[in-house]
Amino acid sequence: MEDLIFRNLGLIGTLIFITAYIPQIKHLIKVKDSSGISIFSWSIWLFGAILLFIYASHNKDLVFIALTSLEALAILIVIILAIKFNKK
Repeated sequence: MEDLIFRNLGLIGTLIFITAYIPQIKHLIKVKDSSGISIFSWSIWLFGAILLFIYASHNKDLVFIALTSLEALAILIVIILAIKFNKK
C-alpha cells in the first residue's frame, strides 16, 4: 500500500514537472520567434534526460522512466520549434 502511495506521488510530480514545459511550447507556437531560446542549452538538457532515461530503464523505475521520457519529448519539441522559428 505504501509503495502505491509513493508511486502515485511520483506520477503526480511527473505530471506537474512536465506541465512546466507547456508554457514555453505554447509561447514558441504563438509568437513564432525563438530568438530568446538557447538551442545549445536545451540540447544539453535533452542529452541529460536521455542519460537519466537509460539509468531509470536499467533500474526498472517506472515513475522515473515516465518522467525522463516525457521530459525528453517536451525538450525535443522545444528544440524543434526553436529551430523552426529561428529568425537570424
